[in-house]
Amino acid sequence: MKKIIYGLLTAIILTSVSSCEKDNIWGDGLPEYEHVYYVGFYKSIKFDYYVTFEIAANGATQWREGSSTTNGTWEALDENNAVNVPLEFHSERVRSYDAVSKLWVSSATLVAGTDYSLSLEDGSSLTSESAGVYSLTWKQAKKGIQKVKVKRLTANTGDIKFYTLDPSKPVNSNDLTTLVNNKTSEYEIDALSADFAVNATAGYAVTNSKMLVSFK
Repeated sequence: MKKIIYGLLTAIILTSVSSCEKDNIWGDGLPEYEHVYYVGFYKSIKFDYYVTFEIAANGATQWREGSSTTNGTWEALDENNAVNVPLEFHSERVRSYDAVSKLWVSSATLVAGTDYSLSLEDGSSLTSESAGVYSLTWKQAKKGIQKVKVKRLTANTGDIKFYTLDPSKPVNSNDLTTLVNNKTSEYEIDALSADFAVNATAGYAVTNSKMLVSFK
């Protein structure tokens, strides 16, 4: 009986070791993606929907999401004269370095610093580095959400567009280099493109993901 029990215990131990060895072969993924992260606008599970914020002349604020920038159900916001544009950083690591993503902001009629101001959640001003390009720092490359506050300063009307990729460069879903938001010697941040356009000939075409803030 002792021999039988010993044999059974040995078989169980060997089986456990064998199972562990099989699990260990998976590792943590490809080394070239070890320091690659993703940034995008925080939206709902309806990932293909456009999101629009609006600040009225009297300071009232609202937002909506729909299949285009012209449809959807408006929902009132509590804060007056300002809205918060949320961005999400996707990461499953904690690093010794901080990761910095880029944000492109443009408007055909409104001027930053004159018609509107941008700030971070802690109240600090967000200053343009050059031609409407801003930086967001993600401490220790930890995943999370940051909100950029847009405050209306004048009665001027117009739209402000926020992009996670340089709007002056075309996006090609077959060329991953066109989806790079920022790249340094330590890490790479790619942008998640969540918007699309439909063309009768080409079908679905990925576009540069953006959010719109409208001053009415």
